[in-house]
Amino acid sequence: MPKWTLTATSRTGKKVNQITGGPSDSVAVHDEADLKRRLKAAEDDPRDLDVKVRRIS
Repeated sequence: MPKWTLTATSRTGKKVNQITGGPSDSVAVHDEADLKRRLKAAEDDPRDLDVKVRRIS
């Protein structure tokens, strides 16, 4: 069961959602190691992402 929802939005309007082509996307995150990996990847992403994490369980 997922513990968090991570939403990433490009501050510059670049494509983030690979399906819709939109500037934001959300993903369910199941464990802390995955959450940390995704946050680190977002820091290094060239699309200038604004990331929000919401605890769901």
